[in-house]
Amino acid sequence: MSAKKTYHHGDLRKKLLEAALEIISEHGLEKISMRGLGRRLGVSRTAPYRHFSDKSALLCAIAEQGYKRLTAAMNHPNQQLSDDPLTRLKNTGIAYVEFAVSNPVHYRIMFGNEILESKRTPELVKSAETTFNELLNAVKVCRNEGVVKPFDPYIVANTLWSMTHGISTLLIDGQIQAVNAFKGPPAMLQAVSDPERVDVKQIFEHMEEILITGLLATR
Repeated sequence: MSAKKTYHHGDLRKKLLEAALEIISEHGLEKISMRGLGRRLGVSRTAPYRHFSDKSALLCAIAEQGYKRLTAAMNHPNQQLSDDPLTRLKNTGIAYVEFAVSNPVHYRIMFGNEILESKRTPELVKSAETTFNELLNAVKVCRNEGVVKPFDPYIVANTLWSMTHGISTLLIDGQIQAVNAFKGPPAMLQAVSDPERVDVKQIFEHMEEILITGLLATR
């Protein structure tokens, strides 16, 4: 029998999250089990439970990690270089979609039914709130500076979030592809699949022209 591996307390938690993401990416969410993670990492069956009480707590931790990374991406200095609040708002949306496309496993867990139906941890709720507030605050700045019409900022933020979430999901599922992205039929109606990366910034240019313009205040 092979000897069980030992990890520093914090290292095992990190390894459990990494292993869970690998399993979900390779085999799907239904293949995750606490005992299976223990076997994969070569630790005792009970070791994972020292960090996560059950599978639900594990998924909450993955979602929390995702929200923290998404917030960092939305608040990255490169996204906020412009002095124009509307440009910063658009850049926040671009960062959101680019994160989702680059981290599809995290993203699906963050917004999946498993999280909605589970007992969400306070840490997860706080990190999700922080992420939403990045968008909400960007909307409020535009409103306060008279750049957009004085709609309720929560209505605007939720509308923009619904839009960016929809685009993110379509991109992850391959329903929007590089060839004729937003300028032709969706992927399911095209004869040939296009593996090239979609230009998210170009998509937002189209969105801004059609949708964001409706928010602009008359000057």
